[in-house]
Amino acid sequence: FNFAINISMATYVGYSSIGELTISKTLEDQELAKRDLMNHFNTRRGERVMNPKFGSILPELVFDPLDETTQQLAKDDVDTIVNNDPRWNVLETLLSKANDHSLEIKVRLRYVSTGTADELFLKYIGEE
Repeated sequence: FNFAINISMATYVGYSSIGELTISKTLEDQELAKRDLMNHFNTRRGERVMNPKFGSILPELVFDPLDETTQQLAKDDVDTIVNNDPRWNVLETLLSKANDHSLEIKVRLRYVSTGTADELFLKYIGEE
């Protein structure tokens, strides 16, 4: 993170090349915080070099039935990832399976600095 100090509060500034064809896009505050969460959720646990506990287990749950155990594992993973970022609080996590090889998650969040609510949509699709 790069930090720039604003008189009223700290502003987070970062960069993202996701969805951009040529140059990186500058992101700030809530938009940057949301992108950071998406990066964490889109990294499989164990995939990060020198940090095997970083990442999400959600891609591993795609083919599992959406029973109580799977729901609890998924919600715990969401809570752990969001709680590792002090900029967010989880308000609600909803899970669904459109078919046997997908997992869809809607996470309602609160951005701590402003109290603003936001939503994060995660969709994992496994290959048959």
